[in-house]
Amino acid sequence: MPKSLLLFTLLAIQGCSGAGAWMSTSSLGDYNPLTVPTVDIEKYKQDKQACYKQVQSQTDANMSQNYNVVKFRECLIQKGYVLLS
Repeated sequence: MPKSLLLFTLLAIQGCSGAGAWMSTSSLGDYNPLTVPTVDIEKYKQDKQACYKQVQSQTDANMSQNYNVVKFRECLIQKGYVLLS
């Protein structure tokens, strides 16, 4: 089975069962990325808040703008996270 098909199946099962909820945290603006299940959720929440504040301080506070979303994702990726959305 191809790796991408396996990942898609896993995500579909999690979405249907509600198991994906643990990957999500409270919304930070309009964009709330999900990550893999192996991360420390509390640390991820803290890092998301820090990245959100960093982007807000550097740009317009509207997180729905593509540029801001890209900067927010970039910050989380630089911290070592794998983002699923």
